[in-house]
Amino acid sequence: MVVLLVLLGLLVTACAPEDGLDGPGDIATQEGTLRPYPSGTPSATPFPTDYLTATSTPTVTPTPTPIYYDVQEGDDMYGIAFFYGISPQQLMTANPTVNPRAMGPGTTLLIPITPGPEPTATSAVTNTPTPTQPFAQIEQPSCFPDATGGLWCFVLLVNDEVSGLENVSAVVTLIDGEDLRQETAIMPLNLLPEGAALPLVAYFQPPLPDNYDLTAEVVFYLPVMPGDDRYLPVEIQDWGLNLVRDGEIAQVSGTLALSGVEGKASYLWLNGTAFDAQGNVVAVRRWEMPGPIEAGETVDFSFSLFSLGGPIDRVELLAEAHRQPLSTPTPTPTP
Repeated sequence: MVVLLVLLGLLVTACAPEDGLDGPGDIATQEGTLRPYPSGTPSATPFPTDYLTATSTPTVTPTPTPIYYDVQEGDDMYGIAFFYGISPQQLMTANPTVNPRAMGPGTTLLIPITPGPEPTATSAVTNTPTPTQPFAQIEQPSCFPDATGGLWCFVLLVNDEVSGLENVSAVVTLIDGEDLRQETAIMPLNLLPEGAALPLVAYFQPPLPDNYDLTAEVVFYLPVMPGDDRYLPVEIQDWGLNLVRDGEIAQVSGTLALSGVEGKASYLWLNGTAFDAQGNVVAVRRWEMPGPIEAGETVDFSFSLFSLGGPIDRVELLAEAHRQPLSTPTPTPTP
């Protein structure tokens, strides 16, 4: 796992725009399509802050992130426990400092569940089951070798459920005869809104067999509770796409605008997914802006996507902004 995290750090560094990269005005451009998805549905506690960018530098997925829930007006311990499929006693045991009769908005609860599978290098598929398989159809992984002999795999998902899903993960299985290798694939964002699409990303360390098959299966997700407002709506405005070097690089820029509702965002995330002309995912990158960011504020963004496969044909964007919890006053002890 240490090697995976080091590789992820290398990926972040490698994907930063280089000083020598020609600007849009210096290179002939091609036409492209940018498809933004606004994100106005709440989500869960963020994944690690490393963004995923498809380049020739290998990385791996981060370790699973604990699941937290911010208590809303009208919530109670029993209802929250029921929603996550655990007993109230398990929830109270995981949060010993929280009084279930006195908790209110702003209280954060640790949800004692495992947020992802722990795959093995060579074993049969033994995945953590989900309540139901939320996707009627999951696309086959789009996988590309890198210069070190490893393999990047992108698994595109479309949320066909009636609500947002969060903390979605999958297992990608590499089949070499009777030998199986598995890697966890995670989303670059927490939230997969209703009707939106995001890729899950996995990486296989070298060496790889000469011939193999690949399959993918969703193994974990959490539904978003109705009325949950932990995330602020974000609009993608005045965006532009520049395809350079025969589509090898996509330069994306524009503005993110928080809605005018009250509150602050603890961060802004923007994920870019690049597709080739056949609809295969060939690059993924997450742009980040730390908070606090006031509601109604606008933030400019600019980043590049580097294709691992063929020329980039179009890019889709999806943004999310986590609402910064309101500070609650510390009660004064009664004498």
